[in-house]
Amino acid sequence: MVKLEELMKIGIGGAFLAKEKIEELIEEAKKKGELSEKEAQNLIEDLKAQSNKKMEEIKKMIEEEIKKQLNELGVATKEDIEELKKEIKELNSKNNEK
Repeated sequence: MVKLEELMKIGIGGAFLAKEKIEELIEEAKKKGELSEKEAQNLIEDLKAQSNKKMEEIKKMIEEEIKKQLNELGVATKEDIEELKKEIKELNSKNNEK
């Protein structure tokens, strides 16, 4: 079974390799005169924006999977603990009133 961390590294590694390769192709096209400096810069900026978007999607997907796995294991979340603290405070307040 592939670990979540390994999947993350594969996805991120693949994204960076693809980005580097595309940047190389853009630089080659610019040197050959197939792209102007401005066109090359625009393509690189678009690539960076797309790369950032993909990284956020990967991050969100990983976070969701971690939450799912923790939930299946029955691990309490921060929200669960905060809710319990709130309930304890309320119970203590009620007991102190008596």
